[in-house]
Amino acid sequence: MYVPQATYRLQLHADFTLSNALDQLDYLQTLGISTVYASPFFEARVGSTHGYDVIDPTRINPEIGSIEEFEKLSKELASREIGWLQDIVPNHMAFSTANPWIKDILELGPHSRYFRHFDVDWWNTHPDGYGKLMMPILGGPLVDVLAQHQLRLAFDEQGLAFRYYDHRIPLKAGSYQTVLGTHLHQLSSPDASARIAPFLSQLEEFLPSMKEQQESERWQALISQWPDLIAEHDIGQWLQQTCQHYNQDINRLEDLLAEQYFRLAFWKDTEQQISYRRFFTVNDLICLNMQESQVFEDYHQFLKELIQKNHIHGVRVDHVDGLFDPNQYLQQLRSALGPNTYITVEKILEGHEQLPEAWPIQGSSGYDFLVQVNRLFTSTQSDAALTTLYQEWMSDAHDYANLVYQNKMFILQERMQGELHNLSALLESLEIIPESNAASPAEIQEALAHILVSFPVYRVYDSTLPLSEEALKILSEVFERAESKASHLSAAFDTLRIIFNGVPDKDEQTNKNTIYFIQRCQQFTGPLAAKGIEDTTFYQYNRLISRNEVGDTPDQLGTTASEFHQWMQTRPLLTMNATATHDTKRGEDARMRINLLSEMVDTWGKICMNWRYEHEKYKTSHAAGAYPTTNDEYFLYQTLIGTYTFHISPIEDQYDSRLKDYLLKAVREAKAQTSWSAPNEAYEKAFEKFTVDVLSDEDFLTSFRAFAQPIAHRAVTYSLGQTVLKITTPGIPDIYQGTEYWDLSMVDPDNRRPVDYAARKYQLDQFSALEQPLKTIRALTSHLDDPAIKMFTLHRALQLRQQWPALFAESMYQPLVTTGTYANHVLAFLRRHQDRFVIVVIPREIVGLLPEDQSLPIGKLWKDTAIAIPDLPGDLWKNQFTNEILSTSSASLSLSAILQHFPVAILTNQLA
Repeated sequence: MYVPQATYRLQLHADFTLSNALDQLDYLQTLGISTVYASPFFEARVGSTHGYDVIDPTRINPEIGSIEEFEKLSKELASREIGWLQDIVPNHMAFSTANPWIKDILELGPHSRYFRHFDVDWWNTHPDGYGKLMMPILGGPLVDVLAQHQLRLAFDEQGLAFRYYDHRIPLKAGSYQTVLGTHLHQLSSPDASARIAPFLSQLEEFLPSMKEQQESERWQALISQWPDLIAEHDIGQWLQQTCQHYNQDINRLEDLLAEQYFRLAFWKDTEQQISYRRFFTVNDLICLNMQESQVFEDYHQFLKELIQKNHIHGVRVDHVDGLFDPNQYLQQLRSALGPNTYITVEKILEGHEQLPEAWPIQGSSGYDFLVQVNRLFTSTQSDAALTTLYQEWMSDAHDYANLVYQNKMFILQERMQGELHNLSALLESLEIIPESNAASPAEIQEALAHILVSFPVYRVYDSTLPLSEEALKILSEVFERAESKASHLSAAFDTLRIIFNGVPDKDEQTNKNTIYFIQRCQQFTGPLAAKGIEDTTFYQYNRLISRNEVGDTPDQLGTTASEFHQWMQTRPLLTMNATATHDTKRGEDARMRINLLSEMVDTWGKICMNWRYEHEKYKTSHAAGAYPTTNDEYFLYQTLIGTYTFHISPIEDQYDSRLKDYLLKAVREAKAQTSWSAPNEAYEKAFEKFTVDVLSDEDFLTSFRAFAQPIAHRAVTYSLGQTVLKITTPGIPDIYQGTEYWDLSMVDPDNRRPVDYAARKYQLDQFSALEQPLKTIRALTSHLDDPAIKMFTLHRALQLRQQWPALFAESMYQPLVTTGTYANHVLAFLRRHQDRFVIVVIPREIVGLLPEDQSLPIGKLWKDTAIAIPDLPGDLWKNQFTNEILSTSSASLSLSAILQHFPVAILTNQLA
């Protein structure tokens, strides 16, 4: 099997193409990267910067390059022994008529090859929706859109279509007969009539003979004549007049709309009713029926070809929890891609959750690693103090667990009510409600809502009855939580408990329907968690915002070295280690800076409270109170601590404009004072003005810099520790593009900004020519704002991993005992393979150790702290960062010696 040594995530789009990726191979190889990890590169919506809005999985996105360019890149990669890990998106595609599958459905309806490819309730109960695809693209009700003549009939080289601003919505094949046949007598030119007659004749023959899901190729052959037809002047002029007749008569336009395979709707309607499954609450991402074999084959056809040609060596599966049956899908994927393909999944692991053992994969894409490392570099002593401080800011501060519950329920009731109605209707239609039921349909729906909201994990994975013990344990917790929130629904919970009891105690069809319903529910518990927690609560609960990351529980603060060791000892060797991704809420180094506040709560509390007092004058009075709220103000100060750039001028870094965009997104995501669906312009402008005023206040900037820069310097140790842990602990290290330098980015799209590879390559070349490591170390540790120290650490660690691949791919993790005064402030472990040994030493909770004028925990401040060394052959160790040789003649190593010059260490017993 192909196994990466270290991956490097590239975001491919029109401004960073396959050609650009080719240009960076020298740099990546020198850095120590074994595998390019690419964002989705199949054809996506025009202008996509992330690639998750795929419109055609059977070709490479022309905006990033061609198949020929990819083959050229692949050949160069092979010559360098660099692999390719491809991100794929099997849960959804772009809901766009540029999507050829969608276009084919709109033209042929149930006769399209792709009619069942998408998760659509075609036979829904909407009075105008039976047999139609809901298209929520309108900016208002349809009646208003028609009255304002915003929708019009038009034609182009692709055929007849409705036009609504940038949307082009093709007519069904049968409507060509309606439009053209009705107005054929108005075509005055006999030659033109003779030209179009064969097309209409073939159309008349085609329409009655259509068979279910077999007509896509025949239709394409027929409509391929269209461009030549409309090129005729008389025909083009006649078509313009015909379209004008429709556009001038709303009734005729409505009649034409009524016969289509789609139903146009106001985009906000989806908050209350919807007839297709979407990605989270994103209307223009429509989900696939990937559990259907034909859908699987059509979607993965091109991917399989690229793997068979050895152009792709591994895949990362996006949002595996959205699939109807993740286990079935992954088994199919393994069978399709073969035993040698590395497969990893995007999976949010909550609490002590583990990946299902049955999945034939190598691991997850690393969010769990990010969470554990983030906890390691957060104080274990400040829970109560941080909570008290936050309560001083927020007199009505919510309990985190209750806030999560409220926000998930808000999303379900206000943004996904349509999905809840659909599940209730499905429950009724499956006829699995027991005869003993004493609850009304409304009560059952309300109880079901509480059950969906109460899941402590994204979902369970069982696809047969009886349910596993693990699933039953989770469901027991779900029902206990739900009933505690809605005890008045006891009768409904009794009914639903019978359905969810996991026992096959009914007839075969009822059992089949029961597990089907449970699986369908699981496709919505994940989106509820994502939208309710990550995209809402994480912008409301601001106790320590560095801990508001996917998969984390920010109400629980730090983790001890012992707990970290225990977690690492059970970690799969081939799973991915990520510390930054395209999804993270803030940059990996921004988190480390903010984490440091947990070690200086008193000092932080006093200074930020002083800022709050001084900045009251910048707030805007409003009937609802002073804008912005204290919660958003507290969010701002923490954001400044994490993201303010000292090495690069904030002006040069466009910091103010980036911060403005980020804060707007943050308050809209929070949905407390404003939101995407109902913007509060007064609040947004007031917050922007407040931010501008604060950053224009020279007294504040003087105070802020004096406080924040020492934090940035001390956080360097944690940033370097995070880097070393990613590379040396069990797992495959993943470097997100550009994070070789300080990653102080904010949430997307800020974290997808262009990367200055020329600067990084220049810096790397300097390290490659290094002859006096200690001299370089002194220079690096004297300029902590400069990102060179991070790149140096990353490069040295990756080089070791590249030199000793078997040790990192096969050896287990062994905790080392620390002794002395500051034993609790260091993490140390050993990895061994045959005659090779690696010891890693990482400081933590360092603020209390450091003198006021010292930024790094190096030298004699470690006093008698030491690491006990197991009985190993030899007694000499080489520091991979400083090239110093250390002796273990006393069976231990002094921290003062290990960290004499550099704040983190990797020691090896091979001295060459």
